[in-house]
Amino acid sequence: GVGAARAGNLTFMVGGVEQEFDAAKELLTCMGSNVVYCGEIGTGQAAKICNNMLLAISMIGTAEAMNLGIRLGLDPKVLAKILNMSSGRCWSSDTYNPVPGVMEGVPSANNYQGGFGTTLMTKDLGLAQISATNTKTPVPLGSQAHQIYRMMCAKGYAMKDFSAVFQFLREEETL
Repeated sequence: GVGAARAGNLTFMVGGVEQEFDAAKELLTCMGSNVVYCGEIGTGQAAKICNNMLLAISMIGTAEAMNLGIRLGLDPKVLAKILNMSSGRCWSSDTYNPVPGVMEGVPSANNYQGGFGTTLMTKDLGLAQISATNTKTPVPLGSQAHQIYRMMCAKGYAMKDFSAVFQFLREEETL
């Protein structure tokens, strides 16, 4: 994402001829801390869309859990602390929490500006759906995540960070 790019900590998932990967690896390590050879042409893209599908699903799950906890009277910082020391911990809860006021330096602390846009997440989820259809792979949670992010784009969240799913869910509950 944007923060990793600024810090030079990107992960590159690369597919192609292994000798060509070896030639390019030194250049890629100037921009990223993780450079992974995935196999033949297309496997780097496959790894990216699988990763982003899981990220979208975990962000929605984190947003739902945080929203429910808040509605049940829990302080969001306390709930985040509990999640992050328990089995619910994930990158979306401990590094990129979607609830404003829980963490500093993340898009939720800046009105969901910066970060990885909802439009980009929707695009990647669409690519995952096409790939799932082409390989006859069931991805019901990926499909639901794609639908949620498509609705977010239609309702004015396209230019916000994908973690704005928390804000979207908060608004949806009042309808």
